[in-house]
Amino acid sequence: MKFIYLFFILLASGCKTDNKNSEKNLIGEWSKIEKNNSDDFLSPRPPGFNRPFGIGFTDDKIELFNGFKRYDQDSVTGNRQLNYKGTFTDYKVKNDSIFILNPFNKNWEFKWKIKEQLADNLILTNNDTSLIKLQRIKERKDNSFDQIIFSSSGCYGFCPIIDISINNKNKIYFQGEGYVKPLGFYESLIDSIKTDYIFSKFAKANIDSLKSDYAVGHTDDESIITTFVKNGQIIKTIHDYGKAGPKELIWAYVPIQNLYTQIELDNLANDEPFYPKLHYYTFEKDSKILRLEKSESFFLWTEIKNSKIVNTKLNSKYNIGFRGNYTYWGADPNEKRKHQYELDKIESDGKLFKFSFKNQKSITYDLGYNFIERNFKESDFKKKTKYD
Repeated sequence: MKFIYLFFILLASGCKTDNKNSEKNLIGEWSKIEKNNSDDFLSPRPPGFNRPFGIGFTDDKIELFNGFKRYDQDSVTGNRQLNYKGTFTDYKVKNDSIFILNPFNKNWEFKWKIKEQLADNLILTNNDTSLIKLQRIKERKDNSFDQIIFSSSGCYGFCPIIDISINNKNKIYFQGEGYVKPLGFYESLIDSIKTDYIFSKFAKANIDSLKSDYAVGHTDDESIITTFVKNGQIIKTIHDYGKAGPKELIWAYVPIQNLYTQIELDNLANDEPFYPKLHYYTFEKDSKILRLEKSESFFLWTEIKNSKIVNTKLNSKYNIGFRGNYTYWGADPNEKRKHQYELDKIESDGKLFKFSFKNQKSITYDLGYNFIERNFKESDFKKKTKYD
């Protein structure tokens, strides 16, 4: 009888040790191997729009790479309102079950059962029929950039239209353009932890090895355009239509795209005489034209924003094209507001930028370097068409 009692004591002790080892083996980052739609914290999407699934574990935090995000209905306007709770929450393991602290209602909830766990492979389930097969992410990359500019174009629907710039000094510039609150131009300083996290997500995407263009095969989706800058020079711009890029890039979009919901923003509305950012600048020279991407235009905006106003005479080399008077727009007609700057033309030699206003004096900004020569090649200029 005593032998049987000791056997069960040892068995219970062994189970407890295995549970601790199980928790320890979870620590790290995991990427799904097979398609899975089991994450009930993610907004449902139509077939063909499934986002890649990935998670990470520390001692006490779980990271959902796609974030905890949902859209609630505004009780006053009836519009959809983004409710984003970041990418981290608390978790705990009991026996073979993972429980997480729901960031929306602050309740502990069962999330997954650990079906199988090896050193570099993990199988989770939440109903014993749908399996999530994951493999450990081992590769780590260092940053090759010191500034990220993220832009979204909007879609046939309610996709937020924003521009956001973040540098390694924790400086933020943000523009809310459509289907987002707030609208307008803002700046902010954030803590280095948030900056390092955003930079690390893009570093893991290994941007140096990525293509410059990705696209899905359907229409009416949004474009995500991301520009990476090192020492004041554009080193890469990635245009991703419909989030067709690799999963590491999709995961990197989440914290930067939703950052504006989690930080204090200072309005730049009264920051005169600075002009508003205009869409998709084009540099026209003779019969050729250079078209800037949306994020590249916002990068130029941040550079001119921090440049000096001078009285230097300009020997114009480029005529800069832009899209008329600037308009903010959104789902609610009451949110529409137009800024009439009566901008007549913009001229530049690449270093000086002269803004001429109707019935007002012109303003010339000095970047201190030649924006075109630093960031583009002569071959980037294309022959103008009848539509230009």
